[in-house]
Amino acid sequence: MGEKTDNPHDTRMTELFNNKEAFISFIKDCVKADWADDIDEDSLRRSPKSYVLPDFKKKHADVVYEGELKKNRRKVIFFILLENQSRVDYRMNYRLLLYIVEILRDYYNSADVNERKRKNFKFPAVFPIVFYTGSGKWTTPLNLKEMFDGYENFGDYLLNFNYALVEAKGYDDESVKDFRSKLLKLMMLFERSREFIEVLETAKKYKDDVASLNDEEKRIFGVALDILSEIHGGQGYNFNEILREKNTGRVDTMLAEVIANAKNYERNLVRKGRVEGRAEGEKAKAVEIAKSLLDVLDVETISKKTKLTLKEVEALKFKND
Repeated sequence: MGEKTDNPHDTRMTELFNNKEAFISFIKDCVKADWADDIDEDSLRRSPKSYVLPDFKKKHADVVYEGELKKNRRKVIFFILLENQSRVDYRMNYRLLLYIVEILRDYYNSADVNERKRKNFKFPAVFPIVFYTGSGKWTTPLNLKEMFDGYENFGDYLLNFNYALVEAKGYDDESVKDFRSKLLKLMMLFERSREFIEVLETAKKYKDDVASLNDEEKRIFGVALDILSEIHGGQGYNFNEILREKNTGRVDTMLAEVIANAKNYERNLVRKGRVEGRAEGEKAKAVEIAKSLLDVLDVETISKKTKLTLKEVEALKFKND
């Protein structure tokens, strides 16, 4: 348990939820459970453990928080499964079942032997959440029972639980404006970006929020920018100077410069691609002409006419023979 993920997307999200304020905002502003205000925020602790099974490590990562409710001090474990696959996983209900069982097994094995023998021994409530950042529409049932054939016939006798679903693509400027965590607000808006320039333009649009982040939030924000730059094939910009800047006007100017450089970089890539594509097309045409002349001209003459090297023409003749 507790393996570090190699998936850059998962790294970005696990870094986000290392920030307790972002996690609290996620529960209250995204999950919006009726009892969310009853959570004792001081009791919340990020668990170092992971309950994702080895078979699924490459597909999923998880975030686990432990805490208590204010009124009755009842324990609760929040289990967030990070799901970034473009295709919806129709076995998600089953996988969540396995993870919940692992959480309960771990809790039971870690409990005092005498304590767990008592009649009043209780497991903590486990609250499962799927945080879906993929592009497809989520069509998997939000409960376990619908995985059972003929579940309608058995009422409450079948094993069942519901899970909360948070779809990142469903958030826009309006829906995040009142988020408690500005870091979560920015990160959710990033999920809508298809290109790195859109990420930068979002950061520029919300420059006041960026400038107001504390040092730890800026570190996490910087990690996210670095990863998104890498994912989208950016130039590897250094954002530390921008994040250290406290003057919002200066931040605006610096981001504008980065955006301009990014656009120039993309234009150059497109131009280079066109040139290379044209060269490849001309080369392919020359090869076809050379093939058609192999039976009527010598290799030296073909090389001069097609501008292929002598070695290339000889290789074509060898394959033709």
